Amino acid sequence: MSSASINAAQTPSASPLRSAASARPWLYLLLAAVLLRLLSLPLMALTDHTEARYAEIARLMVQLGDWVSPHVTPTEVFWAKPPLSTWSQALLMELFGVNEWSGRLAALGWALLGLWSLDWMLRPSLAPVQRAAALAALMLCPMYFICAGAVMTDATLMATVLLVQAAWWRSLTAPDAASARRAGRVLALGLGLALLTKGPAAGVLALLPPVLHALWRRHWGAVGRIVRDPWAWLVWLGLAVPWYVWAEQRTPGFLQYFLLGEHVMRFLQPGWKGDRYGFAHAQPIGMIWLFVLVSALPWVLHGLAAWLGGRRARATPAPERLGRELWAYALCITAAPLLLFSAARNIIPTYAVTALPGVVLLWLAQFDAAKLGTARHWGTGVVVLLLTAVGFLWLGPKESLRASDRELIHAYEKACGAQAWTAACGLQYGSKPDHSAFFYSAGRLYAPPAHAVVRYQVLDRDTQRPHGEALACNKHLCLYVAP
Repeated sequence: MSSASINAAQTPSASPLRSAASARPWLYLLLAAVLLRLLSLPLMALTDHTEARYAEIARLMVQLGDWVSPHVTPTEVFWAKPPLSTWSQALLMELFGVNEWSGRLAALGWALLGLWSLDWMLRPSLAPVQRAAALAALMLCPMYFICAGAVMTDATLMATVLLVQAAWWRSLTAPDAASARRAGRVLALGLGLALLTKGPAAGVLALLPPVLHALWRRHWGAVGRIVRDPWAWLVWLGLAVPWYVWAEQRTPGFLQYFLLGEHVMRFLQPGWKGDRYGFAHAQPIGMIWLFVLVSALPWVLHGLAAWLGGRRARATPAPERLGRELWAYALCITAAPLLLFSAARNIIPTYAVTALPGVVLLWLAQFDAAKLGTARHWGTGVVVLLLTAVGFLWLGPKESLRASDRELIHAYEKACGAQAWTAACGLQYGSKPDHSAFFYSAGRLYAPPAHAVVRYQVLDRDTQRPHGEALACNKHLCLYVAP
């Protein structure tokens, strides 16, 4: 199918939907969701193991001044991920200080890039109210909202993957050859950034939906146009390859561990023992389907109910509401991570995040555009926003303290006063400290003062027979006065 015919089939005709009035409630909802995430950034402690680990890696990048090889400790490099996400976190820590807010702000920025990419993708094809509803629904998907303010790599992955997928659609709907060529180069830009986020796995996640769509809908001309463009190759290779070469030169063995271990053994071998930096997440085969379902609540259930109601009422079929080409592409976006991870055993819930734009578009296809601006539909988003606010402004901050050493470190510093972190007032952990302890101690626990007088101890509250009353506790550990 040619670009002209796709545009003819997809572009809504001029109507009152083109005014911003019907989109306004969804835009207000989107703005409120973004502001809520921004307000929530400093409220929760950095939790172990994932978020505190990545925050500590970013803090060490600032402290050590090594912007080539991320470190998980001052003496151990971190080979599990390329550095794009860490670069953004460390840069904001450099600008705004080392704290929860600056570490999480990068994720919100990447999430906003993902929202922009989706809007750019849909601009030629859908009415404003449909685009606004899609953006608000995506932001309020539980997993997208979590990733939009967590010190992890997943927001960066989502943004770069979605940029690739948006650029593919724009290359198909471009009005002329020059516009299609520019879209192809944006695709290459997104691919290069994705490879700097999670390596070849990110490249596969980004390219699989366009490949599936091209195979299904026979878009060979668009594929050939991008593949034959030397500038597209120069963009993604020029972005990604230099860092990989430099990293291998700086730390020999990186490519073998990263390409074989992190991209093959992690997914195929249950309970993989080769993970240098954490632990394997053994899951039942097919668990990715449940992860996607939960990550897209309540929209997946809302859309399913509308689909069942539409079948009974013999309403307009979903592909006609969205446009058959876009509906087919939404299926491909949704299917890609399901196909990749259905047989994988070592996966975590965040692997579902790249399916969410496709799920949101399939949800959108269940509703007539003329009715999306009514309270019956955006009211669902208001309820989701209120529940999210309760979780992230009230429940989340309390719960985060149970999985972080922040209060233990703060209680120790308060007890010691000016002598904290000196030989006169030493702190001793009964076991290896978690990443949050290193982060909140600003790395002082890596090298405690020699011959320090141990005044306080952090011990397991259940197994290490603590002495006296605890000064502060989390789920597993408590701070005590040393005997």
